[in-house]
Amino acid sequence: MMNKTLILMGVFFVSLCASLHGVEVSIEADGMLNVDGERLFVLGFYDMPTADGELDRLAAAGVNLVHSKADSASLDLLHERGLYGWLGTTNSIDLSEDVASREEALRGMTAEFNDHPALLVWEVPDEALWNTWYGAEIWRRHKEPGEQKEAISTISDVALRDKLSEEREAIDRLQMIGKNKEAEAMADDLWRTLGVDPPHPGYGLGNAEERATVQCAGMVKGYHFLKGLSGRPIWMNHAPRNQIEQLAAYNHGADIVGCDIYPVPENSSIDHSDLANKKLSCVGDFTRRMGNAAPGKPVWMVLQGFGWGDIQRQRSEEERKVLRRPSKSESRFMAYDAIVHGARGILYWGSAYVEKDSSFYEELLQVVGELRDIQEVLASPDANFDIQTRFEQVQGSVDRDIVVLAKKAAGTPWLLVVNEWTGPLVTTLSGLDALNGMKYRERYSGEILEIEQGAVRLHMSSRSVKVLEPLD
Repeated sequence: MMNKTLILMGVFFVSLCASLHGVEVSIEADGMLNVDGERLFVLGFYDMPTADGELDRLAAAGVNLVHSKADSASLDLLHERGLYGWLGTTNSIDLSEDVASREEALRGMTAEFNDHPALLVWEVPDEALWNTWYGAEIWRRHKEPGEQKEAISTISDVALRDKLSEEREAIDRLQMIGKNKEAEAMADDLWRTLGVDPPHPGYGLGNAEERATVQCAGMVKGYHFLKGLSGRPIWMNHAPRNQIEQLAAYNHGADIVGCDIYPVPENSSIDHSDLANKKLSCVGDFTRRMGNAAPGKPVWMVLQGFGWGDIQRQRSEEERKVLRRPSKSESRFMAYDAIVHGARGILYWGSAYVEKDSSFYEELLQVVGELRDIQEVLASPDANFDIQTRFEQVQGSVDRDIVVLAKKAAGTPWLLVVNEWTGPLVTTLSGLDALNGMKYRERYSGEILEIEQGAVRLHMSSRSVKVLEPLD
């Protein structure tokens, strides 16, 4: 009886020790996350639902990473369901100012959460680089002009009113040609002429680069400080904006990078993509941009888990209907488009704004479930094939191509194929000589294909995906 009791106590002790130590997390050479010795393709949600059963629903769908509140109880809920969580660092990661108190905040955060078995990674403030520009743009290009024009309109002295109106127009002209410093200095002087202290003196697009440089240095410094305390990966999400050089500088302060891009509906008043490409395939373009801005680092892409009408409640009912949610086929295309362009993780933002009993939410989880079912494939290394694509002639311009990713899953490689063009294409994939004689099945249609003379011919519908799995 004594021996049995000691054994049970020993088992309890080992279990307790395991629960008191965090997971081992590393990044492999190809950018895939390794968690406790297993490669993991990240499937994440920003929304951590509180309604009964909804967190279990996420876990059942295949989600493996959720944005947690900064408390142990929330992390406990995730751990109980086999889910991992990530925590935000807040502005404490920016050591460009208030250094002592921010370092102390990072120490406290690490001491409290770093060893929790659900904590996977830290995240720095969202869209930090873009926000150094965006806030200034909102003020200088939108709010300030309106406030100044309104103040000018109340002046009874006609001559003075006309003079100040001309000054405001001159400011607008300077802004239109990018002379922001001169325009913003004039705007501050205009406030003074109106008898008002400038609300935000020295704050604008004219010094956004300098402010971003200071913030960037502070965040890189904070990154090294937190890494020294924690050792866990740190990831940075950008807006779909800014130039590669700017992004690259900030990316020195992260182990994992990515951006959010929400292009549905295409060519709408939202224009979330500021690239020439406003189509769904801009997801692939931004995935490549993130990789180019952080060579050798994994890219996680944040995709659309909402409709713009869900978050822009100020719009009319008619406008909100136009700003619809993605269809299932659109969500599926965007996920695979990110993957074939190198994404090592997919996360969804905005689901907090949609009904959990909606068809959209269920379809989104079905897309996640499809990715869960091939988790082992997605997490496997890329296969080294020099695959060429050649499509047969059609009447269209065809300014997008077929994109192929070969994955080195157990045994014979799988092929993930995406047609980025807006019309159907008949394409031949070549460079597959090592697979001659192999038969493949398209996982979802059941179509059987054979590699012959190093090539295979595919019929791809508009913006479609084929998942080719080898037959035994």
